[in-house]
Amino acid sequence: MSMNVKKKINKKERRNIKNKKRELRRRKQVQHNQENSKVSSNNIPEYSPIKFDRFGRVCSLVNRKGDVLPTDTEMFGCEIVRDLPDYLKDFIKLMGLGEVIRVPVSNHDHLTGSGKKGRCDNNSHMLSLSIGGHRLYGLSLHQSEITLSSGKKEYFNHITHHSVWITPEGNTRCVTDYEVGVDKKYKLFIPVGLNTIEETFLLRLDNFLIRSSKNYIDYLVGGTGVDFNKVKERVKKKELVRYIRKSGKSPFLHKVNIIDKIDTWWKEYIENSNFGKVSSTTGRSWDYFKNKILNTYYPTSQTP
Repeated sequence: MSMNVKKKINKKERRNIKNKKRELRRRKQVQHNQENSKVSSNNIPEYSPIKFDRFGRVCSLVNRKGDVLPTDTEMFGCEIVRDLPDYLKDFIKLMGLGEVIRVPVSNHDHLTGSGKKGRCDNNSHMLSLSIGGHRLYGLSLHQSEITLSSGKKEYFNHITHHSVWITPEGNTRCVTDYEVGVDKKYKLFIPVGLNTIEETFLLRLDNFLIRSSKNYIDYLVGGTGVDFNKVKERVKKKELVRYIRKSGKSPFLHKVNIIDKIDTWWKEYIENSNFGKVSSTTGRSWDYFKNKILNTYYPTSQTP
């Protein structure tokens, strides 16, 4: 009489089986994301990944959760940062986003790094329109720390809307000088969308403050300058998923209204742009590049 003896699986084999199942789930998720043309939040309208903005540039959401392979080391020409605390990784995934990248800061003594201080949206837009490439909209992640009276360290994570420039060669650079409290060499950045993502989809990024020792997340009052002392809403970390579902809000975007006479606004926006240094390769000032944009997109308003 023969008996079927069940083979005993060792720890290594069980781990391999578990990893294969995880990889299969991940591949299915990537395929689902590529085939699905909707953002997960009901508050965000359906969009096409090949939609174009008023300047003929591709305008789409990027860096959705599951889009990037775990073996990838770069995105948009920058290093992917994977050594973040678990509470930050979890928060980014709850927002429906994928990776954080380390973006080098441009030399502020050169034209591409000499835009108006604090005007990241304007600077990245203008460089993409004049020199080429794309504007990349997303969230800047700035970490700071203090030592408490107990001797323990507390980490502050300021997550605020920010724009950087993808050069024509595909290398992403932070082209805006914020001076105080910001590392001059690079910025941690969470990509969200290309080019005029807010105007095309009527969306705007929220701003957050996350403290390592606290069990809540602060939604901050937005605007051009973020005041970290003005809290719009405070949500417990463990209740964030329930809060998002109950409120019906997108976890990281909210709708905005487009201003009247948007074409006139864009023309004035371009005319008021400024970079303080000349090009290190051509010696040309910003006036040359600004007129290039105006002549390309508003030719009727220019003198021959």
